[in-house]
Amino acid sequence: MPSPPFSLEDALQLGQFIQAAYELFSDGDPPGFVPPQGYELVTKVYADDITDGLPDYMVFGFIARSGADAVVAIRGTEGIFEWIKNAFFALVPFAVGGRTEQGFADFYSTFRTGPDSTKPRVIDTLQELVADGSIQSLRITGHSLGAALATMLALDIAGNQVFTPRVYTFASPRVGDKVFAGTYDDVVPDSWRIANLHDIVPHLPPWLAGYAHVDAEYPINSDDKARHNIVCWHALATYLNTLDADLALEARCQP
Repeated sequence: MPSPPFSLEDALQLGQFIQAAYELFSDGDPPGFVPPQGYELVTKVYADDITDGLPDYMVFGFIARSGADAVVAIRGTEGIFEWIKNAFFALVPFAVGGRTEQGFADFYSTFRTGPDSTKPRVIDTLQELVADGSIQSLRITGHSLGAALATMLALDIAGNQVFTPRVYTFASPRVGDKVFAGTYDDVVPDSWRIANLHDIVPHLPPWLAGYAHVDAEYPINSDDKARHNIVCWHALATYLNTLDADLALEARCQP
């Protein structure tokens, strides 16, 4: 099914929400956090950084609301390269359809609205908001690892007939196999995956290992915008600056 037209306004707004999720983490999860652009905080979103095998829940984003419009924003991690490298590209079943990369699946299984495993799952919290009429539109966004988690959350929500969200991701890796991608494309038609030409993460895990991207791709090229290196090609600020030159690059990525 063809995607609705790409909205630069949506992409830029949601990019600012992801930046706020990064700042929330870097500021040490402050209690007085306020989302951008007049939105109010519904709940923060946490996940267990399972790389060391020990429970270690950290804030990864938030759910915010303005009137009946809700946004879920999920940050990535600078360790995305290690996540993919150490996963051996194993695929495991995803409940809604197809298979997903094991590391992403393990991480998604810890997605909660509080910093431990007893707190409600993110999808359950969203289901309650839909059921009581609190939200009538839902947008989901993420960068890097956060893009993979956003993709899985969107399919979980739509595939379980909770809601059909609008999704914009930045620098997403391939999340699952062809069945996963096809199922996603069927039930999440309003979805755009923004990918920088030389960013390595959207090329991983490799398609030769059985992976496929979800639709639809919105390609960008930061060649004449930012410094040429693996970090700058992947940085969220580079993505946003390529979409809108008025938005600042990271200092280390100035050409």
